[in-house]
Formats: sequence, structure tokens, C-alpha cells
Amino acid sequence: MVHHGKLKTTVEALCIPHNATPRHTATHLTLFLFFDLQDQLSLASIHYLRSHFQEATDIYKRVLLEENRDFLALNVYVALCYYKLDYYDVSLEVLQVYLQANPDSVVAVNLKACNIFRLYNGQAAEAELKVLLERSNSNEYTNDIVKHNLVVFRDGEGLILSHILRLSFVT
Repeated sequence: MVHHGKLKTTVEALCIPHNATPRHTATHLTLFLFFDLQDQLSLASIHYLRSHFQEATDIYKRVLLEENRDFLALNVYVALCYYKLDYYDVSLEVLQVYLQANPDSVVAVNLKACNIFRLYNGQAAEAELKVLLERSNSNEYTNDIVKHNLVVFRDGEGLILSHILRLSFVT
């Protein structure tokens, strides 16, 4: 069994619980910035899980700028981090890069609608989701996301009583 080199370090870092709090854990994980792309992306995801959105954003942006401009999906991760940091306008700007190449992305259009909801209002956000429904082949995943967010954007209007009853028995 090999316990040396990069493999051991990668496995150790991934085994650290994302909600661990010791300062040395963060220092230990920061060492991954000097490793390969997968290690850097793993570190960014750990930061995101810990709600360290600025640290995650910094890593994702560095990866995009230094070597991987073709990894357009990283723009969605950066946009999601900016959304979590309440920088909705910046999130929209970054997200647009991905949406130009993938206008039917359920996740990206949903995030765009959420940003619009925070910046403007529910009606504007709802219009974005309707565009998604018109453009995409509706599937159960898309419909569930759209239905959920339409209720949120409409301030609870349209909430189905049967769902409330079902959820009350689950919890």
C-alpha cells in the first residue's frame, strides 16, 4: 500500500469533513493550490460546502484565467458563488458567458432567474423561467425546478396543498 506523494495528500484532504473548523485544516487544504486542476477544483468545492464563497470564487477564477478558458461550466460555479455573496449583477454577467454557448441550460437559466428575482422582482424572474420552458424539452427535472421557483417568485401563490400535507408527514 502506497502512503506517500500526491495520492496520499489528495485522499487525506478529501477525507476531511467539509464542516471541520480547525485553522490547520484550512492551511492544509490551501496547499492544494499548487497541485493539478482536479485538486484545485476539489478545494474550491470544499470551500463552497463550507460557505467560503469568496475563496471558492478565487480558485474558480484562477483556474479559468490561467489555463482553462474552454471550461465554460466553471462560469456557472463562479456565478453561483457570486449569487451566494449577494453580488447578483456580477453573477448575471459571469453567467452570460455560459448562457451564450448553452442557452437551454436548466441550471444556468434557473440561476439567472434567481438573480433577476433578487435584483428586480418576481415577475421579471418568472419571465425568464417561461423562456426556459418554451426553449427546452420539458422533462420532470425542469418542471420541478420551474414549479418550485414560480411559487417562490409569486410569493407562495400556487403552492399546492397536497404537497404541504405530504411534506408534513415526511418531517
